[in-house]
Amino acid sequence: MSNETIFEIVGRLFFTRERIKRLGQELSSAGIDLPADSFAGYAALNVIVVTIVLTLALVLYPPASGFIGGLLKTFTGYPQLLPLVALVLSLIAVYASTLMLISTYLLMKAEDRRNKLESVLPDFLTLVASNIKAGMTLDQAMWYSAKPEFGLLSQDVKAVIKGSFSGQSLESALDKLGSRFDSRVFKRTILLLKQATSTGGELTKVLERTSDDARNTLTVRKEIAASLVIYEIFVLIAAVVGTPFLFAVAGKLIGVFEKITPQFGGSLGGGISPLIPFASVKVGAMAVTSQDFFWFSIPTIFVTTLISSFIVSVIRTGNRNQGMKYFPFVLAAAYLCYWIVNVVIEAFFATLV
Repeated sequence: MSNETIFEIVGRLFFTRERIKRLGQELSSAGIDLPADSFAGYAALNVIVVTIVLTLALVLYPPASGFIGGLLKTFTGYPQLLPLVALVLSLIAVYASTLMLISTYLLMKAEDRRNKLESVLPDFLTLVASNIKAGMTLDQAMWYSAKPEFGLLSQDVKAVIKGSFSGQSLESALDKLGSRFDSRVFKRTILLLKQATSTGGELTKVLERTSDDARNTLTVRKEIAASLVIYEIFVLIAAVVGTPFLFAVAGKLIGVFEKITPQFGGSLGGGISPLIPFASVKVGAMAVTSQDFFWFSIPTIFVTTLISSFIVSVIRTGNRNQGMKYFPFVLAAAYLCYWIVNVVIEAFFATLV
């Protein structure tokens, strides 16, 4: 039994037919020529293996097992449930991470293919219309229009139209070509071509008008993106500089209060001067320590940069999926700014002391 057969069996065992069908459409839009059930089976086997390894790590690694066992003893009174809880936690974490990574990768691939397609589609349609005027049929015109300068569009057109030369209907070939890209403009173009072919419409006029519409749409998108650059800069500065700076300053302020509170015996400046409004304010124990605030700021910066990346992606491309391209760089820049501000503040207070 080959590996591919094993993957197919596992994929059909863990996923429904509808889910595998949707996965096949996503793989096709991403340009990945793999059977959907094999891909699903490969992902499922990886989830199982990684879950087992992570479970063993949680059970055998003393700090992790001690932490989880302590929580179980405190809240349930059954620390012997450690292996089961570790398995459930590992499965949830690995499954969620795998699903997020695969979905993000497929979406980014599909978005990248769509952008490349729509950038060359107007010129391709114009060339197809010219070939039809020269006396070629639609499939011949598309075949000879698939020039190397059109990139992946030429590759997919040749791979699909080749089937129409070997007996496959042109309508089926066009449907298959439309499924290769997650683009509304391209799907609408394919639909217009099918309708014009079946009704005997003038293909050249349809292609020329569709080419003009696609070119105008691309121009409008670029103009909108250029006019919204100031908003992108504002969002990025707020996420990369503003949020880390404020968190670093607030964390240092909490640390300062932690140090000065015991020195005044629970009162902030009591008896120093009657002109100070807060001279008699009583200060109890700090409800939030600097360490607590640090562990609060780290995930908050993560969430802030993630949302900011999505906002920038919507402004720039009209789709939030492309935000995952910017997120790693925005997150790294935000954490770097947070670290630099902390170092500068520490150095500044060190000179005062």
